Parts: sequence; structure tokens; C-alpha cells
Amino acid sequence: MNNRILYILLLMAVVTVSSCSSDSPYNFEPRLQTLPATDISRTEATLSGKCVKDKGVDMPSLWFSYGNDESMSERQEVLADADGNVSMRLSTLTVGTTYYYMLHGTNGSASLSGEMVSFATQPNQRPTVSKAEVLSSAPVSLIVGYSITDNGGDPVTSCGCRVSGEGIEGGEKTIMQSDEADDKGMYSLLIDGLQPNITYTIKPFAANSIGESEGEAIQFTTSSAVVLGKAGILSTLLGDQIFNLTSLSVVGPLNGDDLRTLRIMAGRDEENHPTAGRLADLDISGASIVAGGGEYGESRFTEDGVIGVGLFRACTGLKTIKLPMGAVKIEKEAFEGCTSLRSITVPASVSAVSPSAGCTSLETIDVSAANTHFQSKDGVLLSNDGKRILWFPMGKKGEYTLPSTIESVGDYAFRESSVEKFVFADGLTKLGMCAFYNSKVKEVVLPSTLKLLPSGLFQKCSHLTTVRLGKKVDIINEYVFDGCPLTDIYVGAALPPVCYDNTFANVATDFLKTCRVHVPKGREEYYRAKSYWDQFGNIIDDI
Repeated sequence: MNNRILYILLLMAVVTVSSCSSDSPYNFEPRLQTLPATDISRTEATLSGKCVKDKGVDMPSLWFSYGNDESMSERQEVLADADGNVSMRLSTLTVGTTYYYMLHGTNGSASLSGEMVSFATQPNQRPTVSKAEVLSSAPVSLIVGYSITDNGGDPVTSCGCRVSGEGIEGGEKTIMQSDEADDKGMYSLLIDGLQPNITYTIKPFAANSIGESEGEAIQFTTSSAVVLGKAGILSTLLGDQIFNLTSLSVVGPLNGDDLRTLRIMAGRDEENHPTAGRLADLDISGASIVAGGGEYGESRFTEDGVIGVGLFRACTGLKTIKLPMGAVKIEKEAFEGCTSLRSITVPASVSAVSPSAGCTSLETIDVSAANTHFQSKDGVLLSNDGKRILWFPMGKKGEYTLPSTIESVGDYAFRESSVEKFVFADGLTKLGMCAFYNSKVKEVVLPSTLKLLPSGLFQKCSHLTTVRLGKKVDIINEYVFDGCPLTDIYVGAALPPVCYDNTFANVATDFLKTCRVHVPKGREEYYRAKSYWDQFGNIIDDI
């Protein structure tokens, strides 16, 4: 081997050793991968890809080209993460269309590309409808709610519910939706013409140009009660039934619009004009009165938990009523002129009650045992300590003896009442003005603890014939017996009580000559000598 060949071989060996001992790897170009599209819908899809490169090699600039043909004329720059992954969300795509895409890149010295991949957007479909739910119900009608969760990519052309059950002609009827959905996408649909206590199957449906689909069916059994899902819809729910129902039970919130409807059902509109309503028995114990809606009558609006002024004024056909269990107040004249109303129950939550006039048939005012502000004794509303009469039912009949705990009776307390005989136990110290005004009382026994008879105490008591006064009575005010056909007055006081010019004034009858005044034995002359008592022509000392 000559020297030249030997030199070349040695040089090649040096180069080889030097290359093998170098710390720098060979520099390969990055490789791009176009990955399958994901999350594909009718109008959207996510494109994905990956850049694979050796350590120390810079990340190239990357972009996707895409389009609905293989020319892929659209372009969008993308950034890779630390692992070389890239993705891009496409929107506003065309329904049911094939798209092509490819990941591209460049590092300044070379152009890089992945393989071309395709996907197809989903086609339009029939709508998707939710399960129906009962929002409100009445004996012969329902309000159901449902929503269209997906229109299928095509405008909905019709929707509604199909109802099947007993009494429906042909076994099934379709109710088309006419109102728009609310701001939450919920449709509300009134279904009427049903029958009480019957089970019905209800299926919502929706249709577009592709076809029709139905939501999951529900079954519902109608009852005699009205269940309101929200306030203000009672009139809509009942429809023409408002003039036919004689009894009604309502659960749910009631605003001014609903209470106006109840008034109409009970025979009076908001201006107090008569209606054709026939409602006699009303149970709203499971309802709640809430603020809102229009006036229920005579410029009156609802407040939360308040049985308002004149709420059922002049509803003469109303016989019974159960008030909301959450009511906090019963205002004055709430039942004024309800001449057929026989009973009222004061719920546990009520802390303030004002009586109503003209309830001529009212026999009982009951109070929940859980109420800490009031009590009821023999159907009479008393303060919780039993010392005051707050409301005496006008329709109560026969004989009535006041509880011994009563210390005072308010003005007009027994006004227009039907009790024929009142007996007051000792302990009563105060009777209010006109306490028996225009009542049907025939005989009254007053206690020995009562000293003063206030003005107009028995005014217009056109049946009163006998009054028994206690031993301590010392003042009889004006017009006490005005309008009374008295036949006997028993006065237990040894000294004649003080009277005034009009104490015995009487526009109805002159009883001074015929009425017998019974006084304690031996006190006849004292009475005959006393002013105003001397007008009586028949004073007898037989007590």
C-alpha cells in the first residue's frame, strides 16, 4: 500500500471518530400530523393537529387550511402548546356539508404539511322537545309547560300538546301552541275541556321541515282543587267555569288579578256590580296572597299576607271561607255585607283582626289553636287573654253568656247580632258605645260590676223588652234605649242612677207610661222623686 492510500485511510478514521464524539445530533425537519376533527355539530367542528420535532429544533409557524372542497381556500394561523398540539374551533359551517382541512407550517427554510383530512357536518334533524310539566291545574283545565331544547337546525313550524283520556272525542285531541315562549324558552299551553278526577296522558310535540318529534309523555289526574304555579292566571285557567263553580279550593299564590276573579265568582266585580258568579264555598287555606296584579276592587291592591279592606265586600252568595294559613292581617270590612257567610277561621299566623259589618248569618269565628294573639270561645273572637271581645258573630242565635274573663266590650260589639238574650257575668266594667246597636236582642242581664251605660247602648234594638241593671250602675247616658219597646227595666241600685235629657228619648215608642221599672224594696219613692225617673208611670219596689 502506497503512502497516499494510507494517508486517505487515516484521514477518514479521524473524521469518523470526531463525528461520533460530537454532542450535536443530526438536524431533521419537523413533521406535521393532521388529526381527525372532533365535536362535530351541524354548524361547528374542532380541527386538531400536532407538530413533532427533535430537541433543540425551533417550532415552525403553523396554520390550518380548510374549505368545503379540496382546494381548502380558507386559512387560519394557530399556536402550538409545549407538546406541539394545535386546535381550532370552526363555526358558521354549512349543515350537512363535507369539509377538508390540513395542517401546514414553515421554518423559513422548508414548507411543511400534514395529510389532508375530511369531515362532514351533521344534517338538520327533527326538533327535540322536553318532557311536559304541569304548571297549574283546575278541575277541568291545565296549564302545561314544555320547551324545544333543539330546533334541529331548522325553524320550528308548529308545536303544542296531544292529550288523551276519558271523555275526549276520538280518544285524543291536539292543542296547538299560539303564544310565544317566555324569556327562558318555556312554552305555556292551556288545555281545557277536561273532566275532574280523570287521568290524562299529555305529550308535547314540535315540527320543522324535516319532520315532527314528541317529548316524553306525562300522566296527570285532575282534582277538585285549583293549583296555581304563579300568580295572576286564575281567570285564564278557569275560563268560562268562573260562572259555574259553586265550590272552589285554591293552592298557590294569589295576586290582585286572582282576587278580582274570586270576587267575580262570588257575585261581585271590582266596581261592586253584581255578576253571574255562584261561588258559595271557598277554601284558600293552601294559597297565599301576594302583592302584585291589578286592583281587586274599589282601588284596592294586594299586600303580602293581608286580607284587605273590602276584599269580599257584598259577596252575598259566599257561605264559607277558609283563609290562607300564612295570612298575617284581616283588615276592616273585609267581609262587609257577606250576608250568607256562616263561619270564618282565623289562621295561626294572623296577628291583627278588624271586624266586618253586615255578616248577618255569621255564627262562628274559629281560631287556630296555634294562634298566640286570639282565642275563640263559643264561636266568639276574643283577645288571647280572654278579657276583650273583638268580634261577635252577628248570626249567633239563642242565649249567650259572656265568659267571666271579659272585662270590657268595645263599641258596636254586638251590632246587628241575632242573639235574643245576653247574660253578663260579674267582672265586666266597661261596655262600648252602641254596643247592641240594631241587634235582635230581647233581654239583657248586666253585671253588678258595671257602673256606666254608654250612649246609644241599646239604640234601635227593636225587640228589646227587658233590661236588668246591676247594683252599682250610677250613670245612664243619652239615647241608651232609643228605639226599644221596653216593658220592664230592673234596676238593682239603691239610689237612682244619674240620667240626662235624652236618656229615655225614644223615636219608636213612648214606653214611659207602660214600662214597669223594678227597684229594690223600699226605694220606690227615691225613684219617683228623682229627675227623669219621675217620667215613668209604673215604678215597683219588688227586687
